[in-house]
Amino acid sequence: MGMIDCLQGEERYWQKRLTAAYAERLQAARKQDEEMTRLGSAAASSEDRLVAMQAAWESYRHAACLYEQAQWMGGTGGGPATMACHMHESARQALKLEGWWAQ
Repeated sequence: MGMIDCLQGEERYWQKRLTAAYAERLQAARKQDEEMTRLGSAAASSEDRLVAMQAAWESYRHAACLYEQAQWMGGTGGGPATMACHMHESARQALKLEGWWAQ
């Protein structure tokens, strides 16, 4: 197994965790919003804020990893570096959603 295969495998692992954690947080945000509506609260929607945060994070990950790729000045290490960046950023976000915001 080459370096790219290894990185792709770990990226898939973290992406699955990220997707699952995001889905769980989204469900929790919806429940929270329903409860706040029931109470007559004017609080901002947790679901809307979560969706906006995740979209902004995806844009950040894309830009950060393109910057990482640029550090290789067109060299052959740019591809693996970009993939490793994607993997690391996905792992960080998955852990954040799993832990910091877990109930």
